Amino acid sequence: MDILEQFIRDVAYKFPKGYPDMNNVQDVLLLESLLEDLGVNIQLTEEVPNKPKTIQAVKYIIDKVGNKYDLFILKSKPNRLGLSKKQDPQFFIDLFKEVFGPETKVTMFLPRKGSNPSGSFTMYQVDTDEDKFGQVNIIVSSSAPGGAGKTNEATFLDSVNARIEELGESATIMIKSPEYTETYKNITKAEDSSKLGAGKGDKSDVQFFSGTTVIANISLKQDGGFRWASVASTNKKFIQKFEEKAFAGKIDGFGLQENPEVKGKYLMYNPKTRERITKVVIPDFPKDNEESLVFGLEQPKVIVVSRTWSSDDITIENGIIVIKATHIYKTLEDIEKANIQPVFVIAQHQNKPIGLDYRIYPANMAKSGPKARSTELSYNDIMS
Repeated sequence: MDILEQFIRDVAYKFPKGYPDMNNVQDVLLLESLLEDLGVNIQLTEEVPNKPKTIQAVKYIIDKVGNKYDLFILKSKPNRLGLSKKQDPQFFIDLFKEVFGPETKVTMFLPRKGSNPSGSFTMYQVDTDEDKFGQVNIIVSSSAPGGAGKTNEATFLDSVNARIEELGESATIMIKSPEYTETYKNITKAEDSSKLGAGKGDKSDVQFFSGTTVIANISLKQDGGFRWASVASTNKKFIQKFEEKAFAGKIDGFGLQENPEVKGKYLMYNPKTRERITKVVIPDFPKDNEESLVFGLEQPKVIVVSRTWSSDDITIENGIIVIKATHIYKTLEDIEKANIQPVFVIAQHQNKPIGLDYRIYPANMAKSGPKARSTELSYNDIMS
């Protein structure tokens, strides 16, 4: 039995017919999602509205500016626009306006949002003239610097600033979730905190300004999985002790062995069973700085707002910009109720020193599932 056949057998129970029906759109989407969980990003089918004209529009873009920006067409998916290097969403919005005219309306859809069938890449809905291509839907095979989180932030920023521009020089912004409604008046712009000199320990991703005054500091989190922070630089004493004991074989049920495929990197494993370990949870790690881990020290105090945004989530209603949010978290009590309080986790990551990543996860992501290769270790035992 080959690997693919074994995989299909393992997941067959998840499908209504006992197997994935490739003629059923929902079955195909589920199969793609299951493959993505294993790190295999593949679109088994990719239908977008007005696909024939979209293919023509992509070719037209290549003819016009392909050489200028190193663009290419994917042979297997000619409705896609390819770019080998990473770019922010604004790059593509500006590109489409350069090709089709400065007044061209461009709407961005994140993976699996709206009519975007891709599970990995952003789709741009571009309204070209009817006598040219009409409304086309171009999936771009490129990722913004910083990955999906930065793409989500870019969608939020671009949409908020576009709505402010529609209303004039300033606007009232209302962020609404089931828990809270936050209102900010006389907002003149939204800015990326990282481009304004956000300091070490600052947690805001976006700032709302009224003139030159910061009115709100907001941490944006995507729906589903996210991580609170990397802590490799702030917990050096613990990390040093952990690695010393692991290499010396002084942690019961845990060890590090050299990765035979990557020089200088190590794999976590259980010396008793010889089985791999992919995640270590430290449940008793000190929590004296939990408030600053989540909210930082900025003023006004940071609020955490979660959603995977599309431009449709940020609208104008009765002269007010209304932002839909899945959740808003303002206090540690809010965080604990949602079971996303910070938990110290050690995970495999081959791009990190010795192949390990030290990071703070939300509690609901740190839990070990029945088939997960994870374990729990004690902070006090390691430090003793």
